[in-house]
Amino acid sequence: MPVITNFGTLLRSYANKQNSAFVNLRDFCDYIKKYAEHYIEEEPGLVCYLGNTEDTVIAELQKLEAKHLVAMLERNGDKQIIIVIMYYTVRFAQRYKELAFNPAVPFPTLTDLPKQLSSDALEKKSASDLLTSLFVKQDLKSPKLYVVQLPRNVPSILFPECVPIEMLVDAALSKIRTMLKKEEYHDYFLKKLRNANPGKEISIKTFFEQFVTKQDSASQLLESSANSFYSWSQLCYFIRQDFEKVKDTTLEDANLLQAVSIAELHLLMLKNKVQEQQQKDEALELLEAALDKPPYFYPMSAIVKMTDPKGMPLGNRYTDDDLKKFLERLTTESKDGELPRLLVFKIDSGTRYFVYKSKVFPLIIRLCNEAHSVIKQNLTNKWHKALENFEKLPEMHDRQRFESVLKTQVEKTSPVLYALLNANFLTLLDIELQNSTSGGNFRLFSNGRLLPYAELLMIGNATVLANAKILLPFWYSIPVVSQIIGFFMRGSKKKKREAAVEEVKSTNSTNKNIRPATKREAIIQAAKTVENDLVPEGSTVDRELDSYCKQWNKLISPDAHRQLTEDVNSLIRGYMRRVIHTISAQTFTIERVRSLAEALIKTPNMQKITEQESLFMYVQLYILRLISNG
Repeated sequence: MPVITNFGTLLRSYANKQNSAFVNLRDFCDYIKKYAEHYIEEEPGLVCYLGNTEDTVIAELQKLEAKHLVAMLERNGDKQIIIVIMYYTVRFAQRYKELAFNPAVPFPTLTDLPKQLSSDALEKKSASDLLTSLFVKQDLKSPKLYVVQLPRNVPSILFPECVPIEMLVDAALSKIRTMLKKEEYHDYFLKKLRNANPGKEISIKTFFEQFVTKQDSASQLLESSANSFYSWSQLCYFIRQDFEKVKDTTLEDANLLQAVSIAELHLLMLKNKVQEQQQKDEALELLEAALDKPPYFYPMSAIVKMTDPKGMPLGNRYTDDDLKKFLERLTTESKDGELPRLLVFKIDSGTRYFVYKSKVFPLIIRLCNEAHSVIKQNLTNKWHKALENFEKLPEMHDRQRFESVLKTQVEKTSPVLYALLNANFLTLLDIELQNSTSGGNFRLFSNGRLLPYAELLMIGNATVLANAKILLPFWYSIPVVSQIIGFFMRGSKKKKREAAVEEVKSTNSTNKNIRPATKREAIIQAAKTVENDLVPEGSTVDRELDSYCKQWNKLISPDAHRQLTEDVNSLIRGYMRRVIHTISAQTFTIERVRSLAEALIKTPNMQKITEQESLFMYVQLYILRLISNG
């Protein structure tokens, strides 16, 4: 048997041996000193009790008194008495065990304690707080004894923390059930319930009889009847209403009122728990639906900021752990060996994105279309400058070199597209779609290999070279003239490069000293912060605007397409002119942009456009561009 070194345990053990909670300080000091002398070799930590034993014991007692585990009575001459509250903790724990088998056993109350022990010496807690805290976390080894304060002046009860809180609720409901089994109460309360619920007599009787006759744990019965919260609250109300009218209450009556109070509080706690769970489930369902909306790929920073249709943050209804489990379920659970519904990919900067597998191929197509114009223009400009300087680049005629340049351009201008094309799940997804009836005709792979970037982007080096040559002045096509011009231009090339470097240095130095000095500049700075939430890495506002415009504006005629786009833009500009005075740098946030966009797309003219999700993204981006441009 191990040696006891804990002071509280030694004190409680001594009180149990004396069979009394009243301990004489001097006697206990003698006991603990002898105990320390006997076990000092086995436990050197007991040496503190071998010196000035009384001072050491009093210091330890003061610590226990602060924790409401002991009470020290006033000295009577040389005699100092300690009341060991922990002694009653064990006794009342035994009482609750008896209650589990015999509902007639009364709850322990303050009258069960000696008169010398003031109620202020015990820790007091309201029943609602105690139930809530102990159902979340309970230390079954704790020696604490609580005074549980019940509402409506119902006498308080005593409850040891070492007793499972479920036993308290079970005992309360068992007392109610025992009372309802009595003939004079059974029919009376059943009739009151049925009269209060006309048209529901059968369901009320089923609920009532199930509670009275079922032999399961009472707390389990209450939880299994969570859909009968209203009937439960009515029954408790009727019982409490009748017994509160009794003038000369007996111990049995008081016990029943205590039981009803505990049952009502537990019922309210369960009801709130169910409501919180429903709100959490609804929020996660909205989150699941939001992930299926443009732009279809979301970083964690955007997921935690998602809102409901009213603009309220979804994250307020679930915890970080709930979100983690939700995303883990979507990204890991699969059936029939298929990929999970939600896939994860990471770009070079380290940002992780989530995308539904059903949106991967359409997203790649969209991003390829976006990248086509940007990369084609970048290469055309670059090749045009090279041709102007009479330079020839290897990729102009070498397909492999051109493919390498396209890959580099995609990595630079569209990091999300590059990450998707190089994701480890892409091959498996392509195979899965080939075996699916809804897979579509688009394929990214040929003979097990990803299609060349030239095919994906629909860009050829011959086309880019032709476009670059068209931009050259006509004399570049005259051999003699072009050679003379080339001679002079090559000489000045070095000077131009040096001047360009100096200009960049000067610009950077100037930019470091720039500070937002006006309200306009401050708002523009706030818009750049919002841009990080709306615009994917590697893209720009204009590129995203062009992409979403093609999604909601599907008019084929160039004039009609341009006119509809201008009508929408004009509507946004007019609205922003009216509300611009309400915007400041502090209030211009992503939530503010969303609320402005929601107000706009709900107007009658905007409602005529069918692609509302793409239009919503477009309106947000256009508002951002208006603010960014001042």
